[in-house]
Amino acid sequence: MLYGGLFLLAGAALLAITYGLVAGGTAMTSGSSVLITHKAGTTQELPALPANVIGAVANPMKGPPGAAPVRANGQQASGTVSAPAGGQAAVVQLLAYAGRVTEVFKQLSTAQAAQLRAQQATADARYEKLRRSQLDTLLTRSGLALAIMAIASIGLGWLIAGRALRPVRTMSSRARGISERNLHERLALEGPDDELKELGDTFDGLLGRLEAAFESQRRFVANASHELRTPITLERALVEVALSDPNPSVESLRETCGRVLTASEHQERLIAALLTLARSQRGLEARAPVDLREVTAEAVRAEPSNGIKVQTELEVAETIGDPAMIERLVANLIQNAVRYNEPDGWVTAWTGVRDGEPTLEVTNAGPIVNPEQVDELVKPFSRLDGNGSVAARNADARQGLGLGLSIVQAIVEAHGARLTTDPRADGGLNVAVRFPRVD
Repeated sequence: MLYGGLFLLAGAALLAITYGLVAGGTAMTSGSSVLITHKAGTTQELPALPANVIGAVANPMKGPPGAAPVRANGQQASGTVSAPAGGQAAVVQLLAYAGRVTEVFKQLSTAQAAQLRAQQATADARYEKLRRSQLDTLLTRSGLALAIMAIASIGLGWLIAGRALRPVRTMSSRARGISERNLHERLALEGPDDELKELGDTFDGLLGRLEAAFESQRRFVANASHELRTPITLERALVEVALSDPNPSVESLRETCGRVLTASEHQERLIAALLTLARSQRGLEARAPVDLREVTAEAVRAEPSNGIKVQTELEVAETIGDPAMIERLVANLIQNAVRYNEPDGWVTAWTGVRDGEPTLEVTNAGPIVNPEQVDELVKPFSRLDGNGSVAARNADARQGLGLGLSIVQAIVEAHGARLTTDPRADGGLNVAVRFPRVD
């Protein structure tokens, strides 16, 4: 209907323009003069010229027929009309004849002009009638042709629109069958590389990201449940062992209480880390100027080195963001660098401006990390074991929670920064965080 309506409007406009042009052209033609040839046989006979006038005009020195001859002194014989008197009479008759001829010509011109005007009016009337008939015929036939083509255009538009929108119906039917239980399915739209194909590929990309997010969420819930269940199970086992002893001593009870307290502290740290991760994933709640140099220096002073040599090279690197979240980011990087290190290893922290971007780099001399497993380190509850491999859901691996780099990644995304993690050939990692430029 849309295609048919648009075609009908365009055809009506074209018909109106054509009708206007044709009507204007014929109107200009009808205003011009039309030559009409006067019919033969309508001439009027002129009066005959008298014979004596013709003779006088032919020989003015002779008198009219029957007159006396003219003498040498210019006088005629007695009893006859003189030559001058006869010539004057011929002139008078000639002038009278000329007047009669002029009157006849005037009458003839007036009659012919009236006849021409009458014929011109008749021709104009017939031409106008013919023009109106032709315009009416043009309008009728063009309108009929337009109606037929409008109906045909609706049918063609229906076929073309159905063919063009067929991929949309395919995407709609397939999308209705996709839920959180089968996010692995895709539209897999086939056809030419046009806008609809691009839309289908974009939707497939969205489904891929949703699948990854759901899978990460399920893995996070499973890992969090396991991590929280481990200290709770340990606490319950310690309490049950202490209660099963019929004669507990003070020392055994104190030892049991100490172990329960340690498990509770681990559980508290895990809950705090989970809350920090969730808060980081919500985005920024406050913005303020932050100097990475000051935050890094404070984090190095607050973190126990445990015999690890920590070196700093700090320059001014001012950025804008959430101060608490940036402090958590720097603290996690320093803690991970110290925790996942060799007994006699080292850690370096550098801050400054690189290519106009405030940058923080933390490097350590830990175990050799497999490059294929670097991306796994930013996932929740993924840790390094003693051999430098990623060990997920291992609560005893280096006594870490496995959420340090996950929190760092969430804070980096919240600030629009970039996180790069490069394994060193000699062992350890080089972690760099580049914040956006600040005017």
